[in-house]
Amino acid sequence: MVAHKSAAAARQYYTEGLKREDYYSEKQEVVGKWHGKATARLGLSGNVTGEAFAALVENRHPVEGGRLTPHTKADRIVGYDINFHAPKSLSVLYAMTQDQGVLRAFRQAVQETMAEIEESTATRVRRRGEASNRWTGNLAWAEFVHFTARPVGGIPDPHLHVHCFSFNATFDGEEGRWKAAKFRDIKKNAPYNEAAFHSRLAAALAGQGYAVARTKQGWEIKGMPASVIAKFSRRTAQIERLAEEKGITNPKEKETLGALSREGKRHGLSFSDLMASWSGRLTEGEKVEVSKVCFDKEQSFGTRVTPSEAVDYALAKVFEKQSVVERGRILAEAMRFGVGFVTPKAVKAEFERRGLIGRFVGEEHLCTTVGVLAEEVALINFARAGRNSAMPLGGRGTLNLGSKLSEEQRAAVKHILTNRDQVIAIRGGAGVGKTTLMQEAAKAIEARGLKLFAFAPSASASRETLRESGFEGAETVAHLLTNTKLQQQVRGQVIWIDEAGLLGVRDMWRIMEIAGAGTRVILTGDAAQHAPVQRGDAFRLLQQHAGLRIAEVTQIRRQELQDYKEAIEALSKGDLRTGFRRLEKLGAFIEIADEAERYRKLASDFIALSRGGEAPLVVSPTHAEGAMVTEAIRSAKREAKKLGPEREFLRLQNLQWEESVRALPESYFPGLVVQYHQNAVGAKRGEIFRVARIDPEGQVHLTGDRGKTRVLPMKDAPRFQVFEEQSISLGKGDRIRITRNGTSADGRRLSNGNVFTVDRFDKKGRIVLNTGAVLEKNHGHLAHGYCQTSHSSQSKSVRHVLVAQSESSLVASSQEQFYVSCSRGKETIHIYTDNRRGLQEAVGNTSTRMSGVELAELSQKDLSTFMSSPLRAKQWSDAIQNRRGLDESKTWVETVANQRKEHPTRKGSGPSWKGYIEMRRKIAGPDGKSRSKGHPTGKPKGPKPRGRTLPKTSLLTTPVQERMLALHEAKKKAEAEKQLETRKSEAKETEEKKVVALHPKNVKKQEPISKPLPTPKPKRAAEEPAGDARKKWSANMYQTAGANFNKVAEKTKGQNAAKETGKARPSQPNQAKNSAPDRKIRMGGAEVKPLPQNNTKKISEHASKQKANDAGAAAQKQAALQKKIQAQKAPPPPKPKK
Repeated sequence: MVAHKSAAAARQYYTEGLKREDYYSEKQEVVGKWHGKATARLGLSGNVTGEAFAALVENRHPVEGGRLTPHTKADRIVGYDINFHAPKSLSVLYAMTQDQGVLRAFRQAVQETMAEIEESTATRVRRRGEASNRWTGNLAWAEFVHFTARPVGGIPDPHLHVHCFSFNATFDGEEGRWKAAKFRDIKKNAPYNEAAFHSRLAAALAGQGYAVARTKQGWEIKGMPASVIAKFSRRTAQIERLAEEKGITNPKEKETLGALSREGKRHGLSFSDLMASWSGRLTEGEKVEVSKVCFDKEQSFGTRVTPSEAVDYALAKVFEKQSVVERGRILAEAMRFGVGFVTPKAVKAEFERRGLIGRFVGEEHLCTTVGVLAEEVALINFARAGRNSAMPLGGRGTLNLGSKLSEEQRAAVKHILTNRDQVIAIRGGAGVGKTTLMQEAAKAIEARGLKLFAFAPSASASRETLRESGFEGAETVAHLLTNTKLQQQVRGQVIWIDEAGLLGVRDMWRIMEIAGAGTRVILTGDAAQHAPVQRGDAFRLLQQHAGLRIAEVTQIRRQELQDYKEAIEALSKGDLRTGFRRLEKLGAFIEIADEAERYRKLASDFIALSRGGEAPLVVSPTHAEGAMVTEAIRSAKREAKKLGPEREFLRLQNLQWEESVRALPESYFPGLVVQYHQNAVGAKRGEIFRVARIDPEGQVHLTGDRGKTRVLPMKDAPRFQVFEEQSISLGKGDRIRITRNGTSADGRRLSNGNVFTVDRFDKKGRIVLNTGAVLEKNHGHLAHGYCQTSHSSQSKSVRHVLVAQSESSLVASSQEQFYVSCSRGKETIHIYTDNRRGLQEAVGNTSTRMSGVELAELSQKDLSTFMSSPLRAKQWSDAIQNRRGLDESKTWVETVANQRKEHPTRKGSGPSWKGYIEMRRKIAGPDGKSRSKGHPTGKPKGPKPRGRTLPKTSLLTTPVQERMLALHEAKKKAEAEKQLETRKSEAKETEEKKVVALHPKNVKKQEPISKPLPTPKPKRAAEEPAGDARKKWSANMYQTAGANFNKVAEKTKGQNAAKETGKARPSQPNQAKNSAPDRKIRMGGAEVKPLPQNNTKKISEHASKQKANDAGAAAQKQAALQKKIQAQKAPPPPKPKK
């Protein structure tokens, strides 16, 4: 995607570039076509004309002739040339066979991709000093199809590609006028659009029967010989040779080099001439193979890739080193992996199904996964659960600290020794004396019988800096994570991690898992320096979200000059203006525009400063500029006779592939080197293999140094790294840097980052270092040691530092990088650049990365719900001890994500997480209406449900919480059943006492039932206690009830006797009903409803039958009852229930 800023240059480009092929005969031109929704509004259709093209680049309406958009500036971008290129195998296939189905598929893929780009088009809107984007969804572009590349040696190679010249105009329907289009977002989404184009093209070709094969660079037509592809890629090979000669590795610089090396277009060359030339390059066997690809389609597509597998691969790759990723990048990686088998539509549908956590930040749609967020939440809650859970490391007595400590250092040591948290953090910038306070704290900790284990992320920081400071057993964090014996030794002791700011979330979480519930963890570092290479800024995450009490050391002690010290202090606080002013006062900036002269000056200063015995540290943000600096210094050493005769040695360059890439067979090619860093089946740690071949089934065959052969298991990808063989020139006096931990030929340990000087070469051609260590000729893991990146220089401290940071490295410049680079020196600093002002602007950007917690906008209150009842700190520690903490965290995050999930594709489709929390706090709906009346919309509750609302975060539970709640409920249920049984037994006993008390012989004579008992009048509190009055009133009530019971029993007895003699049979059906008493019975002033007549009849019948059948039993029961009455007194009536 190339921007055109001149109307005149655009007109010439149309005439000389777009209209004409890279070969052409007289009167032969390429016909362009109009496309886009905006062309119809402009009145354009069909073929492109020069007049209409010129009018649009000049910002004129092509039909009406007036000015099109409001602004016509001299530096106005008139349009963008968006290019689409077919793979070389497809270009050769079409050129040799002229299969029109291939051309139709290619153009269709271009048009669909451009339509998707057009759909996302927007324009800028500025109102009241604020700018925003407004969607328009229309563009106008001219399409030109070309079939060849730029000629090499007068003859072009086949190269099918399309130029879509998109004009800088879009129609704003809301304002009703043409405005400039916003192409910045389109350019930012270029990787996605490119992947979508290739996905559509490969899928269309697969539909025609052409199988495609995924390659490391993209894809090719399956079956097309590699030799044929190489013969028709001369232009690419030419640019690569020129780049290698000039030492250019930057892709953008290679594009510039390609433009400078173009040959002119060939006049008078016909297509038949080209076909004859192309056919002459191929052998007969190659011609047969090309014909088979087109005419013998066997549908040999190999293993198909599903959209689910494609998305799985993309997620594994992009989230290995980042916690938050832009949505388009995930989709692009998935489409590249599934090219030929998946379409953009299928990939998007699968992505939507995954339900990633995401939201818009500015104009970017950022996403994270449940697993990534769960890891961060688990790490935060581990530290939160450990607060105030341990005894002070220094005991309860008086602390005797060294007198050489500053007040800040003394306070930091006291903070460590008196802290009751399991995780203790010390924040300190570069050169503030963190190592000194570590030594003092370590003495006090070990004096109490605890053992301190010191670790650091890098080998140089642990095995050099820490060991030289007295921590003899200091090791790397990676050693701790892989050594199970060491993990057992640290349990119950103290783990101290220095340079903790370089640890990612995954490694930090694994350290916490190793620590468990009884091991203290001390972290020292600086989040203002470089971020970790791996995913997540763990140290910053703990500082900001775990609620730890942090001691800070800010007084710089490394720099000796006051201005130098003040400059570093300002840079550490992000005050670039003051920092640059202090550096200018020191004379640190050396601004030289000419590249060669600038590097010669740096090399001269390097040699001059090295005469003092200690070589200065040279730092550069990028490897590319570092290579140029290295060559300049070595050239200066040759001229000064400080570099002896040179020899060539093997150098292994780590390709830094992600684990997901290492697991793909198509990533490999013969000659690559595979080295294991962990033991595996059939391979030992440190063993080296070379890729011999890749068979048609996709298996990678390896050969070892002693002829050992094996197939590379892709499941071992976490256990090995992949390197590319290169060569390195070394001579006596050269400085080399070790690039991988290992041992020398004589058994000495070599740490990654160690710098040595070549002393000589022995008789076997081996390298003898200044320390006496010997390196084998094929050691491989070494590089020139003159210049380092700022990331690898962190934790180093030297007398002099030289920083090479020109415009070519500004893309890798940041506030953190510049702070680390400048703070390494003690005495002097020199900064070599070609643009001092541009450097200050570039380092104003920060490299701080957003975390998953920040993207999800989880507040402290949200995180605290994870530790809410019934999951206490102790239960969480037990889960950590059993390695279940991450599972618990993942379940909690899934629950929260399901309730707060935002629509993953469209901005403003739903409330954000922050908006949801605010909505719950303010009791307001998404529309701003009050929810105080109980309904989400603010309306009164109705009989019909209005839809479910999101639950509060505090109600979300994890499986452990659910189990605890279940136990709690079971316990409550058992207690309730026990109480119920007790009440039943008490009620039964009371009922028996009631029966005895209400027997006719035990009831005193009462007044006639017709006369209700007067309601007792309550007495004053002074005359009689309220409790006595209630007791008397209850006794009267029971006595009245007894009298009524006796009267009903006598009446029933009379009716039964009448029935037996036949005198009481009613003559009419309603006689029994009419004979019921018509007056109401009053008990204590309250009306009592009479018993229903039908129930009385049933009772009478049952009593007569029982009396006739069991007369003897009744008599015995009556005698026993009388005996029991005589034996005991009637109990008082029970107290009424409150």
